[in-house]
Amino acid sequence: MPHWRNKMAERKVLSAEEKIAHHSRMAEGYHQAYEKIAVKDGATYDAWVFADDAVYWSPYFGDNLIDLKTNPMTVKQSATMEALTYSLTLPDWKPLGFKYWAGVNGFAMQSHYGGHDAEGHLHDFYAYGFVDTNEYGEITRWETHCSPEYNDFLDFTIGIHGPFKNGADEYMYAVMKKLSANGVGVKKLMSL
Repeated sequence: MPHWRNKMAERKVLSAEEKIAHHSRMAEGYHQAYEKIAVKDGATYDAWVFADDAVYWSPYFGDNLIDLKTNPMTVKQSATMEALTYSLTLPDWKPLGFKYWAGVNGFAMQSHYGGHDAEGHLHDFYAYGFVDTNEYGEITRWETHCSPEYNDFLDFTIGIHGPFKNGADEYMYAVMKKLSANGVGVKKLMSL
């Protein structure tokens, strides 16, 4: 799962080649967790290590930077709830395509997500992720941008779409409401 570095662990400054290899592992690990449809069960991205000052940002959540260390919900909790919620309506929801570009300072990735409803209709969207890392390969900034189809996707899966100008809380509330309405224990998921 994504984690904060162990303060006792020795940190190593990575060479350019090591950074590119590390960023490739990070992107591939992200994709594999979703490809195996394991994120909804609590799996996340093992190679991801967050710096102490790591932030998340998406224009879908307004201009609010989310401090990943102090946010009350972990990346694992939010990713699990999100994937589980989508799979309630679209049981085969997962990546339909994936590309990434690893560089020295981080990586970019394109995920085409989708799944079929009970009538066999495909509901899909594209997500574009940008991850910056420091000299140790720890994530300092992560951004996500989604294609316009994300609005229709969210309307179908959680009953509301953004952009959410006041941040991610309204979105996560809708996710938790959908989970609770389907008998999924949100408190248990919050303890992941």
